[in-house]
Amino acid sequence: MSSSNSPPPAHPAHPAHPAHPAHPAHPARSAHPAGASASPEPSPLPPPIDLSQCSIAAALSLVGEKWTILILRDVFSGVRRFDDFLSRLQCSPAVLSARLKTLTEAGLLRKVSYKEPGERERFGYHPTRAAVELLPVLVGLMQWGDAHLTACGQGPAEVRARSTGRKVRVALVDEHGDSVAPSDMVLQAVATASTASAD
Repeated sequence: MSSSNSPPPAHPAHPAHPAHPAHPAHPARSAHPAGASASPEPSPLPPPIDLSQCSIAAALSLVGEKWTILILRDVFSGVRRFDDFLSRLQCSPAVLSARLKTLTEAGLLRKVSYKEPGERERFGYHPTRAAVELLPVLVGLMQWGDAHLTACGQGPAEVRARSTGRKVRVALVDEHGDSVAPSDMVLQAVATASTASAD
């Protein structure tokens, strides 16, 4: 018989838990998921070009105003007389007079006198060669407006060739008449007489 003061029997030790196996390291994720290609680096900017004498800016200073372009539109539609311009454009006589004067002084229109029986001498306005060379600009504006500013892609009028009846369109072509894609175009500086002499 054991004494009442004897210590209780010791509990058996718990078996040690096996160490958890180390988790394998996650492979580093690539910056782009599989199958996806990285965005191409932007092309470096071309060297700056001196555009202080930009021809686009010079042309806009002369014909970049609404009434000026609309006068040229009507000139190519056969309108010649002041009153006919006024009736079609619905602008003020002062505005029309000023724009006709500007276009005449710039060499885009020429005044041709005419006289109705019993009336004083008046002047009609006819396009010059310089004005005719603006036709691609006007047709291009019509073409762009039809495509982007109308609900059905067609404006109230169109330009067609008299000889074939085919619709006239403006296109990008090189000096040999071959088509050029916009992505194939580049703006390059042109050597002037002053820069050539400096070299």
